[in-house]
Amino acid sequence: MTEADLLKEAERISALLAEHAARHDQDTSFPLEGKEAICQSPLNTALQEGISWLTFGRVISTLSRGNPSFGTVWLMHQGSGITFLALPDPAQRAFFSAEFRRAAWFGNALSEPTSGNMFLMPHQEARRVEGGWRLSGAKRFVSGCEHAQYLLTNALCDGQPGFFLIDKDASIRVEDIWDTMGMRATRSQLLHMQDTFLPDSRRLVLDPSQPNAIAMGLPWISIGLAEAALAFAIGYAKERTLPPENKPLAQMQWVQFSVAEMSTRLEAARSLAMRAALATDRREPDAPFLQLQAKLVANEAALTISTSALELAGGSGYLRSRPIERYVRDAHSGPLMAWSAPVTKDFLGKALLGLLPPPPQG
Repeated sequence: MTEADLLKEAERISALLAEHAARHDQDTSFPLEGKEAICQSPLNTALQEGISWLTFGRVISTLSRGNPSFGTVWLMHQGSGITFLALPDPAQRAFFSAEFRRAAWFGNALSEPTSGNMFLMPHQEARRVEGGWRLSGAKRFVSGCEHAQYLLTNALCDGQPGFFLIDKDASIRVEDIWDTMGMRATRSQLLHMQDTFLPDSRRLVLDPSQPNAIAMGLPWISIGLAEAALAFAIGYAKERTLPPENKPLAQMQWVQFSVAEMSTRLEAARSLAMRAALATDRREPDAPFLQLQAKLVANEAALTISTSALELAGGSGYLRSRPIERYVRDAHSGPLMAWSAPVTKDFLGKALLGLLPPPPQG
């Protein structure tokens, strides 16, 4: 498939996701029909096949327009799974390449209950055993973990962060905690690890200069959500009529101003995300900073646009029969996802002012 064909395929799956999104939100259930559809689609291996980061981002936004919960889960699956490329053992790389191609599902199990945004700096210590390490602890917010066969996880190994691709075996217990305000279909449960084996052969050698799929994709979840909210606002303004003349709501100037502002915010967020994606494709040195800036702007756009669309719809929008109340709840997740908005601003501000410590030498 060409990248244009992949975008059409994303539109097809997005329509399927949108059809079931309200039910999964109400039931806090996982979008299995979306998982089944994408596992049979060339989209699932497109990143492994060398899709551009710009097209990958647009695929994420398209899926998230249909259901941002699924867009989030699929991004975590893709970002965790593709790390097999950082395995030094050729046999292990070949194994995980085959597993990825056969649509095995991967979960991102990095966040610890007390680590906040510092998911790359684990606090839980693993103990040395023959052939690897053993970890007892917990990982939280593991999206789609109930369906994962493999997990990307981390631990302190002799005082240094170690990252591993591991089996989700019987030593790992899922605690059902996911009853949230928004993003209810991600099923981001708490995992308990009891003496879980972290094999040396599956320890990743991560290259910080290589693009990170999750960091690249996060802004596009909010962009897809904002696109859905704007489409709702425009459709509602055209269909809603006001007595006594039965004029469409769209003819009111304040509605026209509101839609114009929503569209401008969305285009600004989309443009910055595209700039970050192109910088990632070109391996420009400022790509990681652009990704963080894009996340900030996209998160704020999704919140503002969905809230404005809710205000435009008034009491009708507050009903669960309309999707906009769900968009508002889901939009609040973006600024909370690591890196959260305050942590991102703190990092960017210090970087711009030259206040970050120099990178380690060696």
